[in-house]
Amino acid sequence: MELDELLESNGPISPSDAGRLIDAGADALDAGDAELALSYFWRAAGTGQLSLAGRAAIGAAEALVRLNRDGEAVELLEGALTSSDREVRFVARRRLAVLYVTAGKLPQALSEYQRAERDAPSDAARAEIAARIGWLTKETGGSSLRSRLAFSRSRSGERERVLPLTMVGVTAVVSVAALASTALLQPLALIKIDAAGGDLLTLEPWRLLTVALVHGSPLHMVFNLFAMDLGARLVQRLYGAQRLLLWYLLGVIAASLASAIWSPLTPSVGASGGVFALFGVALGAEWAHRPLVERGVRAALGQIGGLILINLLFGLGTSAVGGGIDNAAHIGGLVFGLLLGVFIAPTRAESMRSRWSGLAASHSREGAVTLLLSLLLVLIFVNWFSLAQLVDQLPI
Repeated sequence: MELDELLESNGPISPSDAGRLIDAGADALDAGDAELALSYFWRAAGTGQLSLAGRAAIGAAEALVRLNRDGEAVELLEGALTSSDREVRFVARRRLAVLYVTAGKLPQALSEYQRAERDAPSDAARAEIAARIGWLTKETGGSSLRSRLAFSRSRSGERERVLPLTMVGVTAVVSVAALASTALLQPLALIKIDAAGGDLLTLEPWRLLTVALVHGSPLHMVFNLFAMDLGARLVQRLYGAQRLLLWYLLGVIAASLASAIWSPLTPSVGASGGVFALFGVALGAEWAHRPLVERGVRAALGQIGGLILINLLFGLGTSAVGGGIDNAAHIGGLVFGLLLGVFIAPTRAESMRSRWSGLAASHSREGAVTLLLSLLLVLIFVNWFSLAQLVDQLPI
């Protein structure tokens, strides 16, 4: 039965049809159509399976909130608290607590957050809830000890700063050492052609990555490290630490290959290509999956335009290795990142679907896109010298 027919039908519906309606409602809500989403969720609530009915109630409550019908949303969420599904109870309590805060009912909000903490499905969710408990405990005149204990439980989220800071730290240490020693700079820089005009990069492929560890001047390094920290935090917030590291490294390779093909005679240094790849991921996600990108991330993306301009001015390559601004690397990294962001939805964003499934994108699709782009990079690397010669013959 089609979805339109399900909406017009009466009586109980099967669990499979309820699941289809909930999926459709989640998609409509993530696309910004709250009215359509509400109709799907209302119909899905007609299933006899309590777990699905609870999920439908949460979806309907979210749609009602977006339609400024908070009172009705509260009633639905309070009803969902009786669900035997732990995830349903957690989402319902957390959303109910937010509505209580909005209404100025702080004691009720604190009570719901305390119960939600016990049902939290992950350490990250538990840390987020603990921070809110700490704040509400202070606001409601509760024990300062309880407030401090709650805040201490919330600090587990600070570990998310480890990878971005590690990336910045490692790059800074190697860059400073290379600035002090040409003997270290030369084997790490992106030098593509040897003195005889032969293919050096194929013989020394590590340069595709090590180029991001060295810079031509302190100013060049500082700007790139600042941009790297911002880009890394954005991508980790959207996709997690593992994807951040993998995609940064792939972005550096993509940028280096673009530089090799378009400027084979010009040595290059700097992390700008990888940084542009991170920016590309964030921009691609914001453009293609905007409903899944939280407001704080969207606000931070407003800074990226200025940072891209700065990186163009203080781009890859300096007089230390005889290079100039490597716009090919910037563009190559940016395009590679855009492809990742456009074709892979943010896996850590909380869409309506992810609130009860724990997934915001298909892992199989994500793996296929990453693998395809990786194979493309391998193919380009194997043929980069021929491609560079072909580009050199273009009338541009």
